Amino acid sequence: MLSIQGIGATSSKGSGIAVIHKRDILNNQDQLTEIEAKTLFMEIKNLAIEEINSLIENCDFQEEKEILTAHELILNDPDVNAKIYNLLKKENSLTKVLNLVKNEYIEMFHSMPEEIFSSKALDVEDVFDRLLLAKKNQQNILSIKKNFILVCDNLLPTMIYDYPSDLLKGIVVRNGSLYSHGIIIAKARNIPVVIGLRNDVRKINNKDYLIVDGFTGKVIILSE
Repeated sequence: MLSIQGIGATSSKGSGIAVIHKRDILNNQDQLTEIEAKTLFMEIKNLAIEEINSLIENCDFQEEKEILTAHELILNDPDVNAKIYNLLKKENSLTKVLNLVKNEYIEMFHSMPEEIFSSKALDVEDVFDRLLLAKKNQQNILSIKKNFILVCDNLLPTMIYDYPSDLLKGIVVRNGSLYSHGIIIAKARNIPVVIGLRNDVRKINNKDYLIVDGFTGKVIILSE
């Protein structure tokens, strides 16, 4: 048994097997003409908006609806779209362009001293990842049959919706911010969350049994 200490972000407790979130990385070697890239961007943007609207329709809490509506506004923001279109005149990789614009906005928010603003970088990352990921790797997610604790570097706002909600009993976050929208959604759903574990999160392996205390910030690891 091993105990590691983070920062409690909720007032509840939970336990289950550890499931480490894996991000899909897209190759940016796509070779497209400007017209092809713009057409593809519109297709994936419309798909992303449809997915967000579907999530909004199934939300039980007003906080979730407001956060997701803000994500839709980012996708439709004229300045964001203009940056993408202008870069597509010079670059033939849509993936590269989306990453460039994403990183520009993330750096802008991180440069703001107030934590409430810098935490918005996670919303930008979430929105652009929705565009960047051609398909999500569902194999690990669909194989979950037991109560589990999600382990991730950062809790992006819509990450929770990718997992079976009835089995999600807690979240452990390497970094995290009390002001992030992912934390707000977790609180609304009464999901125990511990943030700020930093490098201690590496001590957790897939299928370790975890006990998470969202009030004290303590995470107890029981080996598989």
